[in-house]
Amino acid sequence: MAHEHAKMAETAKPSQMGMTMGGMGEMMEMCSSMMGMEMGPMMMGNSANPMKPAAAIAVVTASANPGKSLLKRLARNPWVWFGLGVAAGILIHRYRKEIIATAVKVGEKGKDFILQQKESLEDIVAETQEK
Repeated sequence: MAHEHAKMAETAKPSQMGMTMGGMGEMMEMCSSMMGMEMGPMMMGNSANPMKPAAAIAVVTASANPGKSLLKRLARNPWVWFGLGVAAGILIHRYRKEIIATAVKVGEKGKDFILQQKESLEDIVAETQEK
């Protein structure tokens, strides 16, 4: 059993462990072929050992979401947050003129929009007073 896990670790590459359903099927076929089972309608093997299908299912479900624990560890690591802050600072400094120009342009468009709405509201009020 231990040699099967070592063999699986050698042959299983991260590119084979896709998150899509197609990748999941390929992963199940790969695990079943390594354990000497044939894929049946309900993933039942022709093996005499009833634990082999359960082991294959456990391997597939355990590796179906391998990045979850890694992402949790990365999200809690202060060096990752520090690096993200440095990267954001560099990008903001590099594009500061464009950022400021865009912010000024958005502010002007916002003022124009408010003036337009104010004029249309005055028109509506004037029409209701005429009636």
